Amino acid sequence: MEKDKNLSAHRTRSFQAIISDGYRLYTQNFGKLVRASWVQAIIYALVTGFSMTYFFTSLLPKLAAHEGLMPELALWGGTFVVFLIAAIIFAFAGGIAPLHEHWQTDTISKPRRWWGRWPWKLTLRGLKVLPRMLWTTIRRGRLWTLIAVALVMLLVVLVATVIFQMPAIILATANIEGAADIAAGDVPDLPENLWALNFFTFSVCGFLQAYIHLSTLFPFYYVWGNTQDKYKHGLDEKKNQ
Repeated sequence: MEKDKNLSAHRTRSFQAIISDGYRLYTQNFGKLVRASWVQAIIYALVTGFSMTYFFTSLLPKLAAHEGLMPELALWGGTFVVFLIAAIIFAFAGGIAPLHEHWQTDTISKPRRWWGRWPWKLTLRGLKVLPRMLWTTIRRGRLWTLIAVALVMLLVVLVATVIFQMPAIILATANIEGAADIAAGDVPDLPENLWALNFFTFSVCGFLQAYIHLSTLFPFYYVWGNTQDKYKHGLDEKKNQ
């Protein structure tokens, strides 16, 4: 397995290099990342499809008509919790576990099994460690870098969402207009198989959106690398004094 020292996280990078190398690492290993997380991505997509479908076909019309919402809100809240769990599992399988390997070896390997990675121990440990890593990054003087990278990532995600999620955006708009028609007492001009159409569209778009969001982890990985390199450099200077 060839190591790409140019993409090693153990060196200091400029802001531009953090962004460019983050996306280069992501695109060069995209096939491996999909292979490692496709099962989790499908679960994430199905949960997204159901949650969005339930919101637009059951919750939104009642919300527009000012009807009782407690049962619907409780169920939708439950689906949102499941969505968060699915998102966390996907993020660790497709992003954080491969990045953890890259930090140690400067490589991202193919998963050994056809169903990909299920890094349960790393996920449980990471949920405790990641907040501390974020605080360490801020404390070591990388707050503005973190904010700047976050703003760039937000812009990239917005542009990619508009491009790849257009069917979902159009369908969501149609659902909102239909709910407004119901609230006004009109008959909405929507297809009869709306539930199935919603579920299929939001699920497929959810799968694509999962990998759009996953890409944001890779520039942040190099922000963390800068933090560690700066800290190590400071320790080396103290030793030499």
